[in-house]
Amino acid sequence: MQGLSEEKLFGLIRPLLNHHNRDQFHIPIMNKVTEDDLNFSNVQPLNLQNLSVKNNNTRKFVLGFSYDDKIERFCKKPLKYIPCLQSAYAVATPDYSLHPQMDIPSYLNQIYKNRWLGCFWQEHGILSLPSVGWTTEGWDDLSFAGLEKGTIVVISTLGSKRDTAFFMRGYNEMIRRIEPPLVVVYGDILPEMKGRFVNFRYEESFRPKKHPCSQGTLFEVSPIFERR
Repeated sequence: MQGLSEEKLFGLIRPLLNHHNRDQFHIPIMNKVTEDDLNFSNVQPLNLQNLSVKNNNTRKFVLGFSYDDKIERFCKKPLKYIPCLQSAYAVATPDYSLHPQMDIPSYLNQIYKNRWLGCFWQEHGILSLPSVGWTTEGWDDLSFAGLEKGTIVVISTLGSKRDTAFFMRGYNEMIRRIEPPLVVVYGDILPEMKGRFVNFRYEESFRPKKHPCSQGTLFEVSPIFERR
C-alpha cells in the first residue's frame, strides 16, 4: 500500500471492519460505552475542529458538533488524525447533518460515516462515543442504526428551541430505543428532557483560542445529574 494517497487507503480500509456486527442497513455497530468506561470528573469539553496535538488533551472530552465541511476531513483522511485523537480522553463521533428532505442514500451515508468513524476510532484504542441526531419519524430506523442498547450517547440541543415538539419526539424515541444510562448534552437542557445528564455548553468548547478562559472549566467532582 506504499505510495497510495490517503483517500485510496481509506477505500481499502473502509470495508475492513468486517468483524464488527452490522445492522439491517449494513452499518457497523459501535461498541457500547458505559459509565464503567469513563469518569467525567476533571474533564474539559473541546470541539473536534479545535483539537491539536500541540496541546495537552489528556482530560479533554472532544465533541463532534460542527459544520460538515469542517468535520469531513476526518472521514476523508481517517488515518491522518488517529495520533491526535488518541491524545484525547474521549471523543464523540462527528455529527453529520441530517435532513428529512434527503434521499435514502444520502441519509444512509451520513449515518454510516458517523458510526464507521466511531468503530474505526475504537479499533485504535480511542474512547469513542456516538453523536446521535434525528429528523422525522420516518427516518428513525436509520437515525438510531449502528448503536448498542445501553450505550452512553452524545446529543446537541442547539437550535432545538425553534421546534421543541420536533426535538422532543426524536429525543424520546432515542431514549425508548437505546435506553442510554447517560446522555451527554451539548447546549441547554430543555425542561421537557428527562434522564441522567452531563451538560457541556457551547461557549466552553468553542471559546476563541486567545480567550482568557480558553482552557474551559474543569469539573472537580462528577457533573452527572438526573431529572425525572
